[in-house]
Amino acid sequence: MRIYIFFTFALLTNAVIAQIGYWPNDTAGEDHSLYALTNITLHTDADTTIAHATLLFKEGEILAAGEISIPDHAVLIDGKNSHVYPSFIDPFAKIGTSQTTKKRTWSSMYEPQDDTSSAYNDAMNADTRAVENYAYNPKVWEDHLNQGFGTALTFQQDGIVRGTAVLVGLGNGKTAHKILKPDAALMLSLDKGKSKQAYPTSLMGAIAMLRQLYLDATWYKNKEDNDYINPALDAFAQYKSLPTIIETEDKWDILRADKIGDEAGVQFTFMGSGNEYQRAPEIKSTRGYVILPLEYPKPMDITDLLDAEKADIAELKHWELAPYNAKYLADENIPFVLTLNKLKNKSDFLKKLRQLKETGLSEAQILAALTEKTAQMLNVENQIGQLKKGFLANFIVTSGDLFDEESIIYENWVQGQPYRINKIPQLDIRGTYEMVLNGTSYGLKVKGKIIKPSAEITAGKDKRKVKLMISDHKLAMEIKLPQDSTQNYRVLYPIMNYKAWEGYAINQNREKVPFSITHLANFEPEGKEKKESTTDDMGKIWYPFNAFGYEVLPKQKDYLIKNATVWTNTSQGILQNWDVFISKGQISRLGQNLSSSSAEVIDGTGMHLTSGIIDEHTHIGISRGVNEVGSNNTAEVRIGDVINPDDINFYRQLAGGVTVAQQLHGSANPIGGQSSIVKFRWGQDADGMKYEDAPKFIKFALGENVKQSNWGRSANRFPKSRPGVEQTMDFWFTRALEYEQEKKSNPNYRRDLRLEASLEVVKNERFITCHSYVQSEINMFMNMADKFGFTVNTFTHILEGYKVADKMKEHGANASTFSDWWAYKEEVREAIPYNASILNEVGITTAINSDDAEMARRLNQEAGKMVKYGNTPPEEAWKMVTLNPAKILHIEDKVGSIEKGKDADLVLWTDNPLSVYAKTNKTFVDGILYYDADQQAQKDRIVAEEKNRIIQKMLFSEDTKKGNTQSIKKKEEVLYHCDTITATNQAH
Repeated sequence: MRIYIFFTFALLTNAVIAQIGYWPNDTAGEDHSLYALTNITLHTDADTTIAHATLLFKEGEILAAGEISIPDHAVLIDGKNSHVYPSFIDPFAKIGTSQTTKKRTWSSMYEPQDDTSSAYNDAMNADTRAVENYAYNPKVWEDHLNQGFGTALTFQQDGIVRGTAVLVGLGNGKTAHKILKPDAALMLSLDKGKSKQAYPTSLMGAIAMLRQLYLDATWYKNKEDNDYINPALDAFAQYKSLPTIIETEDKWDILRADKIGDEAGVQFTFMGSGNEYQRAPEIKSTRGYVILPLEYPKPMDITDLLDAEKADIAELKHWELAPYNAKYLADENIPFVLTLNKLKNKSDFLKKLRQLKETGLSEAQILAALTEKTAQMLNVENQIGQLKKGFLANFIVTSGDLFDEESIIYENWVQGQPYRINKIPQLDIRGTYEMVLNGTSYGLKVKGKIIKPSAEITAGKDKRKVKLMISDHKLAMEIKLPQDSTQNYRVLYPIMNYKAWEGYAINQNREKVPFSITHLANFEPEGKEKKESTTDDMGKIWYPFNAFGYEVLPKQKDYLIKNATVWTNTSQGILQNWDVFISKGQISRLGQNLSSSSAEVIDGTGMHLTSGIIDEHTHIGISRGVNEVGSNNTAEVRIGDVINPDDINFYRQLAGGVTVAQQLHGSANPIGGQSSIVKFRWGQDADGMKYEDAPKFIKFALGENVKQSNWGRSANRFPKSRPGVEQTMDFWFTRALEYEQEKKSNPNYRRDLRLEASLEVVKNERFITCHSYVQSEINMFMNMADKFGFTVNTFTHILEGYKVADKMKEHGANASTFSDWWAYKEEVREAIPYNASILNEVGITTAINSDDAEMARRLNQEAGKMVKYGNTPPEEAWKMVTLNPAKILHIEDKVGSIEKGKDADLVLWTDNPLSVYAKTNKTFVDGILYYDADQQAQKDRIVAEEKNRIIQKMLFSEDTKKGNTQSIKKKEEVLYHCDTITATNQAH
């Protein structure tokens, strides 16, 4: 005997899908019924659709799917021509467990507060298991269920290591029955969460912490003794083989995190931010999944054209291109999945999916990103994500094709239990009809969504809306005739056969009037103009994603610069009317009357050609913190981890003739972080900008900053005095030497990145750039270096260097200073503008640096001041911003002078480069022309035209018409200096 039930599922809502596992307080038992959902279009996976199919399931598990025979004892459910898809999977839910609000400030606690479990920092919550505090609450999952999700990965959002996530089913029932995988993934971030411990205060500190933790976990797992038990390390060592998901805030974070994973031998999955398209080729190289949010920026309120001028070109382009994020990743074959997370209006989710199709993604690609790909990513591909034998009975029932704008979700079944979203209509009355009312014939069209149809009556070209309501097989209509709105008719009639209705209507005079309705044609969605999937009208991605970016990165080519005044920085001196031939990125020939059939010829007549300016001390192009202030020794942090190639200051300084710079950690700590030497290859990614095989450097600091003189009364980090600074350095150097002995004597030693970098200093394997002002401290540090047997490579700032120049020369130190800064704070009361010239005359290799994004644009003039103040010969003054910083950075074999075989980092000036009247005409890096004054007007015009094009597009966008806009805010630049202190995750 077969049992038939209507497609309402009320009888199933209390079904239990597995053994109860507890003693019930009622007579409810286990549901062992076999269900057959028939008369459906079944989408078993993203690529397979079966018409007139049946889905057979029992106790929450699918037994068969497709065109199958139905057992006699099955309970039949008529699907009424609906579509059935696998329920979606959210891989980044953050719901159902205790959550924390982000803390963006750092405190004065420098030790971990949780001594019993944390690895060495309170942001390391590796032993947190979301399953232990997860409790199923259907209300918190309503948004997910309503949008078609049946499974979600949820976790506790706290810490750099957040512990493990639990994979849960979202249907009704006890929590225990909903836990599909208790430790499904290891969750990481670059945000320390609610930790009150100071460290880390910067992005580079968070990266260093993760890097160290992976090393610690390996050491902890392999250590032979049991005298040190740490639950956090024990847990991390246990769980690090799980799928690992790290939350990122920017496209560059993905590449940064990937390096950590590569070093640790772990493949990360990345929770994206929405701008991954801007570096899709680079992200492809990570081979990791990317979880994509579907929240996009709103258009800007540009009704005031003066405000429109404030709009940032990068933000404008992001508004236009962000919806195409997934499409760009798909085109690069980057595996991606989708999440409801970060979408502010959750009810827009289906709309967002349909918009993805308009960008050019196929339905299969979108469905896979919601189902089977997510299951594969979480290693549950044999359990969820498809509708096949042995899989969980997780499916959604829709009124039609999911990507049809009129289609809605009726039900979301999770583990064999239904969750009602929309009441399922027993009849679909939509269509075209002839209506005869009181002997007169009219056209009647019923359209719209199946659960809430709308109607209109027509007479010739005239038409009028009809109020329509359907409930319990009863039709109610209120009709006003198109030609005469004073004639009103009401109809209330049971729908026995919607193909033909006959009865009476009641007019405004309460009189019965005969009417009949005859069905003429089934409903067909109105032919909306199909949107072609194209990006032809879209702007192009610029590299970097900022003003003056390239659609295609420039390449090396041959150039012949003729008849220029060449400042060689060699024994040849300054050569008049000479030619320089550039080929394959290098200086190939120097001479007069040179020729080349392949080169682009540049007339240098009346111009001066120099090697590129090298800034020994800069803080541009650094993301989310220049100082890691969480410890007095942060030798483990690396500026190279947080390079921001999008920083417009790189281009601005190319326009000032700068081609190379050392990016330095700030001066908040006695022992700061590792430096990065970069070439200004505008448009390249971070790795592409790094100087190849650059010598290793680190920032040290003396003076007021490191003892926190201006940090306020709450600052309590050691040291607090200048003698304390000396003791701090002595302490860490001594510990580094002890560490060296430990490495030699113990094959299972714990690798400590802080001590390794400190040891490199002591062993003269890493050069020091030391922030310094006062002669007493300069002497102290040189004496300490002599004590430990290393040389201080560079004293930077060094405004009292003229007092100890002889001692610096004896020690072997170099100097990198300001040209004429003095009396701007207590430490520099005795600074003089002759300092650099005196140091140079003593025989110390002396450079002029910027330490400032704006000053770097005129370093040529800073060098010229040495001629003014110290009567330094022009060539020697020019070397202070070219050859001398190259020597200080130990890269003079490649840059700093114009010689055959050196890198073609060259600048063509309109006048003597030391003159305030000189302007940069062209700047080459590795033989690539990155700045050309002759082309700048065209670049400005391209930016202006692109800005205007997007603004016009914004004005006519649907969101703008609806008033769904955001106010324009002028983008504020964060310009770092030595003493800039920021909280973790502050803006770039």
